[in-house]
Amino acid sequence: MRPIPIIFFHYGNSDYLKYSLKQARYFNPDAEIYLIGDKSNNKYSFVKHVMASDFSDAGAQFTPVYKHQSPNSYNYELNCFLRWFYVRDFCKANNIEAFIYLDSDVLVFQDFTKLVPLFNKARIANTCEENGVPAFTYFKDYKTISSFCDYMVKSYTEKAAVARLDSIYESFENDPEMVGGICDMILFHLYFHDHPEGALKVDFVTDDIAIDSNIKRPDIYEMENGFKKIYWKEGLPYGKNAVSGKLIRFAALHYQGNAKDVMRQHYTAGGYRVAKYLEDRGVKSKVKQAKKSIKGLFKNK
Repeated sequence: MRPIPIIFFHYGNSDYLKYSLKQARYFNPDAEIYLIGDKSNNKYSFVKHVMASDFSDAGAQFTPVYKHQSPNSYNYELNCFLRWFYVRDFCKANNIEAFIYLDSDVLVFQDFTKLVPLFNKARIANTCEENGVPAFTYFKDYKTISSFCDYMVKSYTEKAAVARLDSIYESFENDPEMVGGICDMILFHLYFHDHPEGALKVDFVTDDIAIDSNIKRPDIYEMENGFKKIYWKEGLPYGKNAVSGKLIRFAALHYQGNAKDVMRQHYTAGGYRVAKYLEDRGVKSKVKQAKKSIKGLFKNK
């Protein structure tokens, strides 16, 4: 079987990005791995870098109709939606059909091509469905990601769909215990609900292999210090079913939010020893802050 391509989308060169990219390469040595990004992250020779600016028209349909209903900033949330349009246009330009999209805060512990036969009967498969986060998403072909992008546009232009989002957002506003708003994750949940015949949830690929949607969520697993407790066997991570005690191997782990600081501790692909040492001690962040302060002094002169 031809290795399935893996696509990342990321602006900036966050400290954790290098771990995600190299880990994906380590476990998928023969796959085409693409990073759609900007000049700042065009520095990883083991992946194919693509300038997002080459597809600047990608959001032409969506941006004018987007309605901001989120506690996150407008630009942050809009870019989360727009990434799918950039990926769509990139796939079209490069004749890419089946592929896997990974969030840039995911560590891979699996050759994904070996897993594809387990879910390739679906048109779209991810760790989302009714809840969860689409940190891992399999698209069977270009037609499927194009369909999802069309669905997002319709969600902000068709009267009934707009009312549906308004109602969901109202639930967030009226319940102080609910945190969040309308985001691309919500649209994935709705897309799965409206397209059940072609959608598959893959938090459990088999009874023995799982793809984590968020390391901070217990799901069915033991927790430790606010994260899933990870058991290591032969360099691979496992979670323990809190009821049965069974160990289940993780093909990927998702470090959402402040869990990103844990990525370097779980990273196993080699290299970056100096970077890990400095980041563990907070040195790199202090240096970055000092550089910003120095630049600010010169700007103010």
